[in-house]
Amino acid sequence: MSLDLAVNLTASLIAFLVGYGTRNLLTYYRNSRPVARLWRIDRHKPVTAVVGSVNGGKALWEADALAAMSIRLSLARDLKIHSVGTVSSSSFRMAAYAEDNVVVIGGPAMNEVWETYANRLDAPYEFRIIDDRYRIVAREGDASFGETRSVEGKEDHALVVFACNPCEPRSRVVMMAGCGYLATLAAPLVLSPEFARELNRRFDTAKPLALVLSVEDVRGYMPKPKIVAWAQFVQPSQG
Repeated sequence: MSLDLAVNLTASLIAFLVGYGTRNLLTYYRNSRPVARLWRIDRHKPVTAVVGSVNGGKALWEADALAAMSIRLSLARDLKIHSVGTVSSSSFRMAAYAEDNVVVIGGPAMNEVWETYANRLDAPYEFRIIDDRYRIVAREGDASFGETRSVEGKEDHALVVFACNPCEPRSRVVMMAGCGYLATLAAPLVLSPEFARELNRRFDTAKPLALVLSVEDVRGYMPKPKIVAWAQFVQPSQG
């Protein structure tokens, strides 16, 4: 092999590696930036996901566990956060996790930690039992969202809340739960780069935000969740 050919091959390889690395960096930056703005995680504190439990010791709801897995994958892929703890609501101790970035998955039917943070955040939407089923209800007005079924498929609704941790304002609290299985499973999609860009464009994600999502299952096809109600709110002062 001549010296000129070796030099050309080496130069081509270097150019390929530089181009490949640059494209990967640009892709990562485009995806990570909107997700980071939405999460606003304090990287000096751990991330702890709290999932529902039944009677303090039985199997977790499958939807909660799958949602927690989706969140772990999102944090690892988009923010390079690879250590996310997961605890059941029956094992959650405020003294141990109070200052963490806390992600609460699953509503009050299965996750008592939901009520703990909901009471402290005073968000404009809440879960309420109506006709023996949980619905998402506006605290002011008469808006109400639940789970419905028809011959065409099923519609469910999820409540997602982004706020500062009331115990440590530099940390984050993210809460997400559906009225049923479907919406709980789909709620983590709001953390995808595409959805995060939309939320950052529409809302001031530096302020507390509550979203109600509509999720459909039309004969096995699930379109992108839609925002059907939202409100930015002021957290009560702590202390």
